[in-house]
Amino acid sequence: MNGAKPALVIDTRPVWESGTSGLQAPNLSYVAAPLQSLRRLPQDQLIKQWFDLRASEAKDSSAMALVATSPASVEALQGMPALCEELAKGLSHKPALFAVGPGSASSLAAWAQAYGLDPVVTSPPKGSGVEAFLEIFQANTGAPAQQANRLFVLLESTTNQPDLALGLRASGLRTARFGLYERIDLPLELSPATTECSLACLLVSSSALVDPAISGLQKNGFNPKEVFWLCHHSKIAQALEKASVHRIYQLADLNPQTIITKVIELSRMND
Repeated sequence: MNGAKPALVIDTRPVWESGTSGLQAPNLSYVAAPLQSLRRLPQDQLIKQWFDLRASEAKDSSAMALVATSPASVEALQGMPALCEELAKGLSHKPALFAVGPGSASSLAAWAQAYGLDPVVTSPPKGSGVEAFLEIFQANTGAPAQQANRLFVLLESTTNQPDLALGLRASGLRTARFGLYERIDLPLELSPATTECSLACLLVSSSALVDPAISGLQKNGFNPKEVFWLCHHSKIAQALEKASVHRIYQLADLNPQTIITKVIELSRMND
């Protein structure tokens, strides 16, 4: 990054209430501007829902499988130890665990191991989202028919779209949506000084946040078509293309090193 002005990274990813996040690199200005705040549901309420769900199923715990729909769904669990203990009790020692992508898979595996389980976590080898998740079963001969009696418990937000549940049901699998947390919309708030940058990159982690991000940028004096958009799966990229922004870069994931590397690359291209 050779310019006198720093590259700006606007991070719109949701954060837990009172949570913080940040990136640090030379000639990089990081601004946390979450478009949503995440709040866990009452733990007692969720424990009751889990008991009710188990009571409605066969006593054989192997008939139930957990599905992490995002790393945030696992983070929600990690903040509720009493619920985690009950889930661990209700699953077999080697539970069937699934995830929509590698980030969710690694988080879910770490969670299970922390509670004394020996998990086998299945996730798409490439990509993320509904289509990639369904490929797991299409690639596994006879899986839909053999696992039709297993209940896939989707760990998610209360505002998740039903795409995954509907997609799995269409493949002959039974699902139960288990909302662990809720999302609270926030306005995009930026300091006027943020417009003084060599280039601006915006991180967006959900297709539902594309429109709020675009309108928020416009209100803060940015031209969305001049911003570099960073996302982690094709559904978000498609939503951005539909919104007529074209500087779109899809990363394997949005971890700090991946983001910093991409911003440095874009800065050098922009010099």
